[in-house]
Amino acid sequence: MFVLNSPEAVHDVLVTQSRKFSKGLLFDIARPFIGNGIITSEREFHRRQRRALQPAFHRDSIAGYVGTMIDVAEEQVSTWRPGEVIVMDQAMRRLMTVMLVATLFSTERPDGAEAMAELGDRVAEHLTTVMRGVFVGTVLPAPIASLPALGHRRYLSAAAALRDLADTAVRQARQDPTGRGDLLSIMFTGTAGNPQGMSDVEARDELLSLLMAGAETTSTTLSWALYELGRRPEITDRIKAECRSRPVEVIPSATTFPFTDRFLREVLRLHQPNWLLMRRALEPVRVSGIELPPGAEIIYSAATMHRDPAYFPDPLRFDPDRWLDRSQKELPPGAYIPFAVGNRKCIGDFFSMTEMLVVLRSIVSRWRLHPLEKHRVRPVVQAQIRPNSLPMLVSPWPTR
Repeated sequence: MFVLNSPEAVHDVLVTQSRKFSKGLLFDIARPFIGNGIITSEREFHRRQRRALQPAFHRDSIAGYVGTMIDVAEEQVSTWRPGEVIVMDQAMRRLMTVMLVATLFSTERPDGAEAMAELGDRVAEHLTTVMRGVFVGTVLPAPIASLPALGHRRYLSAAAALRDLADTAVRQARQDPTGRGDLLSIMFTGTAGNPQGMSDVEARDELLSLLMAGAETTSTTLSWALYELGRRPEITDRIKAECRSRPVEVIPSATTFPFTDRFLREVLRLHQPNWLLMRRALEPVRVSGIELPPGAEIIYSAATMHRDPAYFPDPLRFDPDRWLDRSQKELPPGAYIPFAVGNRKCIGDFFSMTEMLVVLRSIVSRWRLHPLEKHRVRPVVQAQIRPNSLPMLVSPWPTR
Protein backbone atom coordinates (compact mmCIF):
# COMPACT_ATOMS: atom_id res chain seq x y z
CA MET A 1 0.00 0.00 0.00
CA PHE A 2 1.18 3.50 -0.88
CA VAL A 3 -0.58 6.61 0.44
CA LEU A 4 -0.64 9.76 -1.68
CA ASN A 5 -0.36 12.81 0.53
CA SER A 6 0.10 15.81 -1.74
CA PRO A 7 -2.09 17.47 -4.39
CA GLU A 8 0.65 16.95 -6.97
CA ALA A 9 0.78 13.19 -6.37
CA VAL A 10 -3.01 12.86 -6.43
CA HIS A 11 -3.26 14.80 -9.68
CA ASP A 12 -0.43 12.78 -11.21
CA VAL A 13 -2.20 9.47 -10.49
CA LEU A 14 -5.75 10.58 -11.31
CA VAL A 15 -5.00 12.73 -14.36
CA THR A 16 -1.48 12.83 -15.79
CA GLN A 17 -0.73 9.09 -15.58
CA SER A 18 -4.27 7.80 -15.14
CA ARG A 19 -3.94 5.18 -17.90
CA LYS A 20 -1.28 3.41 -15.84
CA PHE A 21 -3.75 2.71 -13.00
CA SER A 22 -6.90 0.64 -12.49
CA LYS A 23 -9.54 1.19 -9.81
CA GLY A 24 -7.96 -0.99 -7.09
CA LEU A 25 -8.97 -3.18 -4.15
CA LEU A 26 -11.95 -1.15 -2.89
CA PHE A 27 -13.69 -1.51 -6.24
CA ASP A 28 -12.75 -5.19 -6.58
CA ILE A 29 -14.62 -5.80 -3.33
CA ALA A 30 -17.66 -3.82 -4.48
CA ARG A 31 -17.92 -5.19 -8.05
CA PRO A 32 -19.51 -8.59 -7.26
CA PHE A 33 -22.29 -6.88 -5.32
CA ILE A 34 -23.02 -3.65 -7.21
CA GLY A 35 -22.01 -4.88 -10.65
CA ASN A 36 -19.76 -3.50 -13.34
CA GLY A 37 -21.28 -0.03 -13.54
CA ILE A 38 -19.67 3.36 -14.00
CA ILE A 39 -18.12 3.28 -10.49
CA THR A 40 -16.35 -0.07 -10.86
CA SER A 41 -15.87 -0.61 -14.62
CA GLU A 42 -12.54 -0.10 -16.33
CA ARG A 43 -11.02 1.36 -19.47
CA GLU A 44 -12.89 1.09 -22.81
CA PHE A 45 -16.07 -0.36 -21.29
CA HIS A 46 -16.14 2.49 -18.76
CA ARG A 47 -15.65 5.08 -21.51
CA ARG A 48 -18.48 3.56 -23.55
CA GLN A 49 -20.88 3.52 -20.60
CA ARG A 50 -19.97 7.04 -19.51
CA ARG A 51 -20.60 8.40 -23.01
CA ALA A 52 -23.99 6.67 -23.05
CA LEU A 53 -25.00 8.16 -19.66
CA GLN A 54 -23.61 11.65 -20.26
CA PRO A 55 -26.74 13.14 -21.93
CA ALA A 56 -28.72 12.58 -18.72
CA PHE A 57 -26.26 14.79 -16.82
CA HIS A 58 -25.96 17.69 -19.25
CA ARG A 59 -27.00 20.97 -17.65
CA ASP A 60 -30.02 21.30 -19.91
CA SER A 61 -31.20 17.83 -18.87
CA ILE A 62 -30.70 18.61 -15.17
CA ALA A 63 -32.75 21.79 -15.57
CA GLY A 64 -35.59 19.50 -16.64
CA TYR A 65 -35.26 17.46 -13.44
CA VAL A 66 -35.48 20.46 -11.09
CA GLY A 67 -39.28 20.45 -10.97
CA THR A 68 -39.24 16.84 -9.77
CA MET A 69 -36.51 17.63 -7.24
CA ILE A 70 -38.53 20.53 -5.82
CA ASP A 71 -41.73 18.44 -5.62
CA VAL A 72 -39.96 15.64 -3.73
CA ALA A 73 -38.20 18.03 -1.33
CA GLU A 74 -41.38 19.98 -0.56
CA GLU A 75 -43.40 16.80 -0.09
CA GLN A 76 -40.89 15.39 2.41
CA VAL A 77 -40.12 18.60 4.33
CA SER A 78 -43.79 19.63 4.62
CA THR A 79 -44.55 16.52 6.73
CA TRP A 80 -42.38 17.83 9.60
CA ARG A 81 -44.24 19.40 12.53
CA PRO A 82 -43.25 22.34 14.78
CA GLY A 83 -41.37 21.08 17.84
CA GLU A 84 -40.78 17.67 16.30
CA VAL A 85 -37.37 16.02 16.60
CA ILE A 86 -36.24 14.74 13.19
CA VAL A 87 -33.31 12.34 12.90
CA MET A 88 -31.82 14.29 10.03
CA ASP A 89 -29.27 11.77 8.78
CA GLN A 90 -32.06 9.23 8.29
CA ALA A 91 -34.41 11.86 6.84
CA MET A 92 -31.79 13.02 4.34
CA ARG A 93 -31.01 9.46 3.28
CA ARG A 94 -34.70 8.83 2.62
CA LEU A 95 -35.22 12.19 0.88
CA MET A 96 -32.22 11.87 -1.44
CA THR A 97 -33.02 8.27 -2.33
CA VAL A 98 -36.62 9.15 -3.17
CA MET A 99 -35.41 12.13 -5.20
CA LEU A 100 -32.90 10.06 -7.12
CA VAL A 101 -35.40 7.24 -7.72
CA ALA A 102 -38.02 9.73 -8.93
CA THR A 103 -35.50 11.21 -11.36
CA LEU A 104 -34.18 7.87 -12.58
CA PHE A 105 -37.56 6.23 -13.02
CA SER A 106 -39.58 9.32 -14.06
CA THR A 107 -42.34 10.82 -11.92
CA GLU A 108 -44.96 9.96 -14.53
CA ARG A 109 -44.75 6.22 -13.99
CA PRO A 110 -48.08 4.70 -12.92
CA ASP A 111 -46.95 3.54 -9.49
CA GLY A 112 -47.23 7.11 -8.16
CA ALA A 113 -45.58 9.18 -5.44
CA GLU A 114 -46.55 6.94 -2.50
CA ALA A 115 -45.11 3.83 -4.12
CA MET A 116 -42.04 5.85 -5.13
CA ALA A 117 -41.48 6.88 -1.51
CA GLU A 118 -41.88 3.29 -0.33
CA LEU A 119 -39.36 2.14 -2.92
CA GLY A 120 -37.02 4.92 -1.82
CA ASP A 121 -37.22 3.75 1.79
CA ARG A 122 -36.29 0.20 0.84
CA VAL A 123 -33.45 1.32 -1.39
CA ALA A 124 -32.06 3.62 1.33
CA GLU A 125 -32.05 0.81 3.91
CA HIS A 126 -30.31 -1.62 1.59
CA LEU A 127 -27.77 0.97 0.42
CA THR A 128 -26.62 1.66 3.97
CA THR A 129 -26.04 -2.03 4.63
CA VAL A 130 -24.21 -2.60 1.34
CA MET A 131 -21.93 0.44 1.84
CA ARG A 132 -20.94 -0.83 5.27
CA GLY A 133 -20.27 -4.30 3.84
CA VAL A 134 -18.01 -2.93 1.12
CA PHE A 135 -16.01 -1.02 3.74
CA VAL A 136 -15.63 -4.08 5.99
CA GLY A 137 -14.57 -6.21 3.03
CA THR A 138 -11.93 -3.65 2.04
CA VAL A 139 -10.22 -3.09 5.40
CA LEU A 140 -10.40 -6.63 6.83
CA PRO A 141 -9.09 -9.97 5.51
CA ALA A 142 -11.80 -11.99 3.74
CA PRO A 143 -12.12 -14.73 6.42
CA ILE A 144 -12.82 -12.07 9.08
CA ALA A 145 -14.98 -9.82 6.90
CA SER A 146 -17.28 -12.75 6.11
CA LEU A 147 -18.09 -13.52 9.76
CA PRO A 148 -21.83 -13.33 10.60
CA ALA A 149 -21.01 -11.18 13.63
CA LEU A 150 -19.86 -8.42 11.26
CA GLY A 151 -23.14 -8.47 9.36
CA HIS A 152 -21.92 -10.35 6.28
CA ARG A 153 -25.23 -12.14 5.79
CA ARG A 154 -27.15 -8.88 6.01
CA TYR A 155 -24.72 -7.44 3.48
CA LEU A 156 -25.31 -10.30 1.03
CA SER A 157 -29.08 -10.09 1.54
CA ALA A 158 -29.16 -6.31 1.03
CA ALA A 159 -27.02 -6.52 -2.11
CA ALA A 160 -29.32 -9.20 -3.54
CA ALA A 161 -32.40 -7.11 -2.71
CA LEU A 162 -30.90 -4.05 -4.44
CA ARG A 163 -30.14 -6.10 -7.55
CA ASP A 164 -33.72 -7.43 -7.58
CA LEU A 165 -35.15 -3.89 -7.32
CA ALA A 166 -32.91 -2.66 -10.12
CA ASP A 167 -33.75 -5.69 -12.29
CA THR A 168 -37.47 -5.01 -11.81
CA ALA A 169 -37.08 -1.35 -12.76
CA VAL A 170 -35.14 -2.26 -15.90
CA ARG A 171 -37.73 -4.86 -16.97
CA GLN A 172 -40.59 -2.41 -16.47
CA ALA A 173 -38.82 0.32 -18.40
CA ARG A 174 -37.94 -2.08 -21.23
CA GLN A 175 -41.63 -2.97 -21.60
CA ASP A 176 -42.73 0.68 -21.69
CA PRO A 177 -42.94 1.69 -25.36
CA THR A 178 -43.41 5.41 -24.75
CA GLY A 179 -39.79 6.29 -23.91
CA ARG A 180 -40.29 8.82 -21.13
CA GLY A 181 -36.90 10.47 -21.50
CA ASP A 182 -35.73 9.40 -18.04
CA LEU A 183 -32.35 7.86 -17.38
CA LEU A 184 -33.47 4.30 -18.09
CA SER A 185 -34.80 5.37 -21.49
CA ILE A 186 -31.46 7.01 -22.21
CA MET A 187 -29.66 3.78 -21.29
CA PHE A 188 -31.66 1.86 -23.87
CA THR A 189 -30.92 4.37 -26.64
CA GLY A 190 -28.22 3.28 -29.08
CA THR A 191 -24.99 5.26 -29.41
CA ALA A 192 -22.14 5.24 -31.91
CA GLY A 193 -20.14 2.96 -29.63
CA ASN A 194 -23.09 0.72 -28.76
CA PRO A 195 -25.86 0.86 -31.45
CA GLN A 196 -28.11 -1.57 -29.56
CA GLY A 197 -28.06 0.41 -26.33
CA MET A 198 -27.33 -1.17 -22.96
CA SER A 199 -28.34 -4.72 -22.14
CA ASP A 200 -30.60 -5.32 -19.15
CA VAL A 201 -27.61 -6.38 -17.02
CA GLU A 202 -25.59 -3.31 -18.02
CA ALA A 203 -28.54 -1.00 -17.27
CA ARG A 204 -29.06 -2.68 -13.89
CA ASP A 205 -25.40 -2.24 -12.96
CA GLU A 206 -25.51 1.45 -13.90
CA LEU A 207 -28.62 1.97 -11.78
CA LEU A 208 -26.87 0.39 -8.81
CA SER A 209 -23.77 2.54 -9.34
CA LEU A 210 -25.78 5.74 -9.58
CA LEU A 211 -27.84 4.89 -6.50
CA MET A 212 -24.68 4.05 -4.56
CA ALA A 213 -22.86 7.22 -5.56
CA GLY A 214 -25.82 9.58 -5.72
CA ALA A 215 -28.01 8.76 -2.74
CA GLU A 216 -25.43 7.87 -0.09
CA THR A 217 -22.82 10.53 -0.77
CA THR A 218 -25.33 13.32 -1.27
CA SER A 219 -27.37 12.46 1.83
CA THR A 220 -24.23 12.29 3.97
CA THR A 221 -23.09 15.70 2.71
CA LEU A 222 -26.52 17.18 3.41
CA SER A 223 -26.49 15.72 6.92
CA TRP A 224 -23.22 17.53 7.63
CA ALA A 225 -24.68 20.68 6.06
CA LEU A 226 -27.64 20.60 8.46
CA TYR A 227 -25.26 19.91 11.35
CA GLU A 228 -23.41 23.14 10.52
CA LEU A 229 -26.66 25.10 10.14
CA GLY A 230 -27.75 23.94 13.60
CA ARG A 231 -24.49 25.22 15.09
CA ARG A 232 -24.43 28.48 13.14
CA PRO A 233 -27.75 30.38 13.12
CA GLU A 234 -26.08 33.34 11.42
CA ILE A 235 -25.37 31.17 8.35
CA THR A 236 -28.95 29.91 8.36
CA ASP A 237 -30.12 33.52 8.35
CA ARG A 238 -27.95 34.34 5.35
CA ILE A 239 -29.19 31.34 3.38
CA LYS A 240 -32.79 32.11 4.29
CA ALA A 241 -32.39 35.73 3.16
CA GLU A 242 -30.85 34.56 -0.12
CA CYS A 243 -33.69 32.10 -0.71
CA ARG A 244 -36.39 34.67 0.02
CA SER A 245 -34.82 37.22 -2.30
CA ARG A 246 -35.12 34.88 -5.30
CA PRO A 247 -38.40 34.06 -7.09
CA VAL A 248 -39.67 30.52 -6.53
CA GLU A 249 -39.23 29.63 -10.20
CA VAL A 250 -35.49 30.44 -10.19
CA ILE A 251 -33.41 27.28 -10.67
CA PRO A 252 -30.85 26.95 -7.85
CA SER A 253 -27.27 27.23 -9.06
CA ALA A 254 -23.94 28.79 -8.10
CA THR A 255 -25.01 31.90 -10.00
CA THR A 256 -28.49 32.31 -8.51
CA PHE A 257 -27.60 31.19 -4.95
CA PRO A 258 -23.92 32.16 -4.56
CA PHE A 259 -23.73 32.10 -0.75
CA THR A 260 -25.58 28.79 -0.43
CA ASP A 261 -23.25 27.35 -3.08
CA ARG A 262 -20.19 28.56 -1.12
CA PHE A 263 -21.70 27.05 2.02
CA LEU A 264 -22.01 23.65 0.32
CA ARG A 265 -18.46 23.86 -1.04
CA GLU A 266 -17.22 24.48 2.50
CA VAL A 267 -19.26 21.50 3.75
CA LEU A 268 -17.63 19.36 1.05
CA ARG A 269 -14.23 20.65 2.15
CA LEU A 270 -14.46 20.21 5.92
CA HIS A 271 -16.85 17.23 5.91
CA GLN A 272 -15.78 15.42 2.76
CA PRO A 273 -17.55 12.03 3.08
CA ASN A 274 -15.22 10.05 0.78
CA TRP A 275 -12.26 9.61 3.06
CA LEU A 276 -10.62 6.64 1.31
CA LEU A 277 -10.37 5.91 -2.40
CA MET A 278 -7.99 3.63 -4.24
CA ARG A 279 -6.12 2.87 -7.44
CA ARG A 280 -3.80 0.02 -8.51
CA ALA A 281 -0.63 0.37 -10.60
CA LEU A 282 -0.86 -1.63 -13.84
CA GLU A 283 2.82 -1.22 -14.69
CA PRO A 284 5.99 0.23 -13.14
CA VAL A 285 5.33 3.92 -12.58
CA ARG A 286 7.10 6.81 -10.86
CA VAL A 287 5.01 9.18 -8.69
CA SER A 288 6.57 12.05 -6.71
CA GLY A 289 9.98 10.48 -7.07
CA ILE A 290 8.85 7.09 -5.77
CA GLU A 291 8.98 3.96 -7.96
CA LEU A 292 5.77 1.96 -7.66
CA PRO A 293 5.78 -1.68 -8.79
CA PRO A 294 2.96 -3.27 -10.83
CA GLY A 295 0.12 -4.31 -8.53
CA ALA A 296 0.88 -1.63 -5.93
CA GLU A 297 -2.32 -0.49 -4.19
CA ILE A 298 -2.65 3.31 -3.97
CA ILE A 299 -4.72 5.10 -1.33
CA TYR A 300 -5.67 8.76 -1.45
CA SER A 301 -7.97 10.78 0.76
CA ALA A 302 -9.89 13.85 -0.35
CA ALA A 303 -10.68 14.48 3.33
CA THR A 304 -6.94 14.83 4.03
CA MET A 305 -6.29 17.08 1.03
CA HIS A 306 -9.16 19.38 2.08
CA ARG A 307 -7.64 20.01 5.50
CA ASP A 308 -4.12 20.84 4.38
CA PRO A 309 -3.16 24.20 6.00
CA ALA A 310 -0.82 24.92 3.10
CA TYR A 311 -3.87 25.49 0.90
CA PHE A 312 -6.66 26.16 3.42
CA PRO A 313 -5.54 28.53 6.21
CA ASP A 314 -7.01 27.63 9.60
CA PRO A 315 -8.38 24.45 7.98
CA LEU A 316 -10.64 23.33 10.85
CA ARG A 317 -12.53 26.63 10.81
CA PHE A 318 -15.84 26.41 8.93
CA ASP A 319 -16.02 29.51 6.75
CA PRO A 320 -18.02 29.65 3.49
CA ASP A 321 -16.54 33.06 2.72
CA ARG A 322 -13.04 31.60 2.37
CA TRP A 323 -14.21 30.83 -1.20
CA LEU A 324 -14.51 34.56 -1.84
CA ASP A 325 -10.81 34.99 -1.14
CA ARG A 326 -9.64 32.05 -3.24
CA SER A 327 -11.67 30.24 -5.87
CA GLN A 328 -11.38 26.54 -6.58
CA LYS A 329 -9.62 27.29 -9.87
CA GLU A 330 -6.85 29.14 -8.01
CA LEU A 331 -5.94 26.10 -5.91
CA PRO A 332 -3.30 23.62 -7.08
CA PRO A 333 -4.81 20.70 -9.01
CA GLY A 334 -5.60 17.93 -6.55
CA ALA A 335 -5.98 20.20 -3.50
CA TYR A 336 -9.81 20.30 -3.60
CA ILE A 337 -11.43 17.24 -5.19
CA PRO A 338 -14.92 16.75 -3.70
CA PHE A 339 -16.08 14.90 -6.84
CA ALA A 340 -12.68 13.42 -7.79
CA VAL A 341 -10.88 14.58 -10.92
CA GLY A 342 -9.76 13.35 -14.32
CA ASN A 343 -11.51 10.78 -16.49
CA ARG A 344 -13.16 9.26 -13.40
CA LYS A 345 -14.56 12.53 -12.08
CA CYS A 346 -18.11 12.05 -10.80
CA ILE A 347 -20.49 12.23 -13.75
CA GLY A 348 -23.19 13.63 -11.47
CA ASP A 349 -21.31 16.49 -9.77
CA PHE A 350 -23.58 19.26 -11.12
CA PHE A 351 -26.65 17.07 -10.59
CA SER A 352 -25.68 16.51 -6.96
CA MET A 353 -25.00 20.19 -6.27
CA THR A 354 -28.38 21.09 -7.80
CA GLU A 355 -30.13 18.51 -5.60
CA MET A 356 -28.49 19.86 -2.46
CA LEU A 357 -29.31 23.48 -3.31
CA VAL A 358 -32.95 22.49 -3.88
CA VAL A 359 -33.14 20.64 -0.54
CA LEU A 360 -31.48 23.41 1.45
CA ARG A 361 -33.83 25.98 -0.03
CA SER A 362 -36.85 23.82 0.90
CA ILE A 363 -35.66 23.26 4.47
CA VAL A 364 -34.33 26.70 5.33
CA SER A 365 -37.33 28.49 3.81
CA ARG A 366 -39.62 26.66 6.24
CA TRP A 367 -37.63 25.64 9.29
CA ARG A 368 -35.00 26.68 11.78
CA LEU A 369 -32.94 23.72 13.01
CA HIS A 370 -31.91 23.25 16.65
CA PRO A 371 -29.37 20.66 17.82
CA LEU A 372 -30.28 18.67 20.92
CA GLU A 373 -28.23 19.92 23.86
CA LYS A 374 -27.42 16.52 25.37
CA HIS A 375 -26.64 14.77 22.10
CA ARG A 376 -23.03 14.74 20.90
CA VAL A 377 -22.63 14.44 17.15
CA ARG A 378 -19.42 12.69 16.20
CA PRO A 379 -18.04 11.39 12.90
CA VAL A 380 -18.25 7.64 12.24
CA VAL A 381 -15.88 6.14 9.71
CA GLN A 382 -17.28 3.43 7.47
CA ALA A 383 -17.40 3.53 3.67
CA GLN A 384 -17.96 7.26 4.23
CA ILE A 385 -17.46 9.67 7.12
CA ARG A 386 -20.99 10.23 8.39
CA PRO A 387 -22.59 11.55 11.58
CA ASN A 388 -23.27 8.88 14.23
CA SER A 389 -26.80 10.29 14.54
CA LEU A 390 -28.22 13.74 13.91
CA PRO A 391 -31.48 14.38 15.80
CA MET A 392 -32.60 18.01 15.46
CA LEU A 393 -35.64 19.90 16.66
CA VAL A 394 -37.42 21.91 13.97
CA SER A 395 -39.31 25.14 14.55
CA PRO A 396 -41.06 27.37 12.03
CA TRP A 397 -39.84 30.86 11.32
CA PRO A 398 -41.81 33.51 13.23
CA THR A 399 -44.42 35.30 11.16
CA ARG A 400 -44.05 39.05 10.82
